[in-house]
Amino acid sequence: MYSKVSVDEIEAREVEGIEPTLRAVGYETRPDEMRPSVWEFEEGEENNRHYHEHQEELYLVLEGRFHVSVGEEGFEIETGDVLVVEPSAERQLTALEPARLFVVGAPNEADDAVVVE
Repeated sequence: MYSKVSVDEIEAREVEGIEPTLRAVGYETRPDEMRPSVWEFEEGEENNRHYHEHQEELYLVLEGRFHVSVGEEGFEIETGDVLVVEPSAERQLTALEPARLFVVGAPNEADDAVVVE
């Protein structure tokens, strides 16, 4: 079996307490083992600083550039870059320009993120 969808056909949603816009790829495709999404950022928008209990995350920059903080380290990623972050590492991404980010979390666990205030 397989699932196929065009990202641009997925309804963009606002998520309370999170600045970027979400396109819930996983909601449309229903994978069992992973949690894929596309996040759309305006310049200066950032996600919440967070870590996960179990999910590692893979980030693929589809468009734009980001400043990334993982633990105490900061660096930039741009279109075509792939980043994988282990569950326990605190991370935050800030868009340096309008940008799109494909994110896959695995295993597929809802509400696994812990926001760091």
